Amino acid sequence: MLRHALSPLFDPKSVILVSRYPLPLSTSLPERLAAFTTEAVFSAAGGMSLPALNGVAPGDRPDLAIVWVAPDELEQALRLLSTVAPRAAIVHGRTQGQLQSTLCEKWANEHDCVLIGPHSLGMQRPHAGLNASLHPTLAKAGRVALVAQSRAIMAAVMDWADDSRTAFSLAVSLDEGDRANLPRLLDFLASDPHTDSIALYVEHIGEARAFMSALRAAASAKPVVVLRPGRAQPGPPGAPLPPDTVFDTALRRAGALRVQFFVQLFSTIKALNQFSRPRGRRVAFFANGEGQVRLAQDLMVLQHAIGGATLAPDTRALLTQSLSPDAQTANPVIERAPLTPESVAGALKHLLGDPNVDGVLVLLTPDVRSDLPGIVDALCTLVGQARKPVVTCLMGDASMRGLRDRMARAGVPAFRTPETATDAFGQIARFHYNQQLLLQTQPPEGLAAPVDVAAAEAVIDATRADGRCLLDAEATSRVLASVGLTVHADEPLPEGAALARLRIVRDAVFGPVLSVSTADAWPSASSAGLELVPLNGFLAQRLMERSPLASVGLLQQLAPVAQNALEDVLIAFSELAVALPDLAEATLEPVWLDETRIRIHGAQLRLTAQPAARRAGHPHLAIAPYPTRWVRPQRFDDGTDWTLRPIRPEDAEPLQAFVRELSEQSRYMRFVSALRELPPRMLARYTQIDYDREVAFVATVQQPNPLHRGHPQEIVIGLAHYLRNADGVGAEYALAIADDWQRRRLGPALMRALIQAAREQGLAYLEGSVLATNRPMIKLMTSLGFRNERYPDDPSMRRIWLDLSAEPASSAPLRG
Repeated sequence: MLRHALSPLFDPKSVILVSRYPLPLSTSLPERLAAFTTEAVFSAAGGMSLPALNGVAPGDRPDLAIVWVAPDELEQALRLLSTVAPRAAIVHGRTQGQLQSTLCEKWANEHDCVLIGPHSLGMQRPHAGLNASLHPTLAKAGRVALVAQSRAIMAAVMDWADDSRTAFSLAVSLDEGDRANLPRLLDFLASDPHTDSIALYVEHIGEARAFMSALRAAASAKPVVVLRPGRAQPGPPGAPLPPDTVFDTALRRAGALRVQFFVQLFSTIKALNQFSRPRGRRVAFFANGEGQVRLAQDLMVLQHAIGGATLAPDTRALLTQSLSPDAQTANPVIERAPLTPESVAGALKHLLGDPNVDGVLVLLTPDVRSDLPGIVDALCTLVGQARKPVVTCLMGDASMRGLRDRMARAGVPAFRTPETATDAFGQIARFHYNQQLLLQTQPPEGLAAPVDVAAAEAVIDATRADGRCLLDAEATSRVLASVGLTVHADEPLPEGAALARLRIVRDAVFGPVLSVSTADAWPSASSAGLELVPLNGFLAQRLMERSPLASVGLLQQLAPVAQNALEDVLIAFSELAVALPDLAEATLEPVWLDETRIRIHGAQLRLTAQPAARRAGHPHLAIAPYPTRWVRPQRFDDGTDWTLRPIRPEDAEPLQAFVRELSEQSRYMRFVSALRELPPRMLARYTQIDYDREVAFVATVQQPNPLHRGHPQEIVIGLAHYLRNADGVGAEYALAIADDWQRRRLGPALMRALIQAAREQGLAYLEGSVLATNRPMIKLMTSLGFRNERYPDDPSMRRIWLDLSAEPASSAPLRG
């Protein structure tokens, strides 16, 4: 497997220093790099030269060059580096000139070099002892990666880290034009074994599709916390929604977490590192006084992220037995008597065992009567074992600072004020919600009726031919009919009818955004009623639950059949924006929310000023939609119909049933283990596919459903997928066929489709590790042009791989 494109930058094997000024790295070079580092020679006349490169084979490229010269010497330094073409470079500029940026960017593109600078502070890789920044000291080695699109912010963070216990796996600042851009960095960090969580300071994101794809992949692997300034900045003139609100919507959809203030960035990381997989938002309080609880509850009301848990009667009975007679055993639990390690540990065990409690906030103030050092030791032990979050606040400084430090050394979150502790717990709950949106699975459902794109485009083209961008009523009805929506404009509305507004607008960065609101609530500063398209059933349900329709009680008045109908309308409306890139705005208003049905009584559609490009892949969307172009009806030689199609989130249950039905031998050949079913996160990983970067195909057949006679069910009989490797240019594939459907040429059909998709996505190779005893799989893959190679260190496995850059053989049509 090739190295990641950013490995030469962050994990270099060789270094070149071209510096006229003292660099921190010059005096603290890691021992492992000493023999692989070359320093440029500067002459008295102002020239510079490179001696023979240390540790670099003739004809090979060095990994990393670090440049710090006078502004008038930069072009000369880059010409010098052109002779060896380093894979990566960090350029430190002494001025903030645009000419330097243009020069560096042009040189990096010409030499295929990953470059940071010239307005960056550089980067640090503490676990490797590598300080390639201008900050004089190396940060402590930790598990948090800091990525800042600001030299000033990184400088402040590094200075602050010098005086605290903040530690990093990587710290780097980026320029706007850096080739080591944000999506590539997120890809690197998602698979970096030294990084457990990612803190981002973001000012610009570049191309939205690449950003969202990389962010979703990273957030599915580890917590990503984002700080972005600009809430007070107005959007561009004519923007239909505040850009900052849309950014919030995008981060929620990606499974990342946005914080509002700098102080929250690392406090949230601190909490998430301890509890990266939280459960919910119901909080129990334990305190030795009422004042700190009230402060926490005030923030809780403002934040809307968490709520107080209602303790079960059994829990209150246990607390009554274990605490003093003066203790308050309803939530919040307040013990006024002196605390002991035993009483605190016992109370927390009771609270954590309550099924109504998702986590506990411990709020303690100084108390000379209590054994606070012993209590801290007990908390460190208990929190490390707890399966639910326990966030602690030790208020005060003189007597409490040392106790907080003791907890920090033990890796247990401890905060200084009730507000910061409550905020940290609220961020945990929000992260849990966003992860649900990212990693949701659904029960099986049929494919939605296809959009009649041709009919809708014909109406749009006719409208443009008339010189108009606003569709008339007839044209609007015909376009909406292409997704199965009907407008009842001539029917009167009953007096006092509950009305809603559904609207799609085009954000300049993230593309179409769907809004659900009451008739008088637009635009909104909150992202709660917004969602990026495309939608599926789960996302539509969550949007309805967050929207103003729920907050004012309209949603709760609808019968289940009407809620399902509203969900269908949202999905169809979303499909309109997916299928028609010419759509600038679409409004359904008023929408009558009857108790048992949904009726659209008005609609307006507006086109973009210029015709949009109608290209495969839907580039006008920030999130790649389901690729219907890869859905292919097939037929076996015996006449049985089957379908080859990309997998969907709704396939989670059928896929799990497919794995359970595999024979033990088939499961072992596929997973090289005895697992009987896929763990939840693996199941989500296989079905939650970002089709902008990877692919999974299933083969399905229709069979009788014993639970619903007359309604056949779709059964998965084969799976082929690939996941991108860390190098970003190759992928690892896998193939599994149901035992009863083998020897029907199903495997070749799935693999040909996978190979075709990999070429479309620009991959360089596909590879798989196959048991040496799995001769049928090896025979199949070699018949498709794959190479069979031995692993030198493991004779039981074979590397079966395909070079995708080679000219493909003329592919036979897909068949069963």
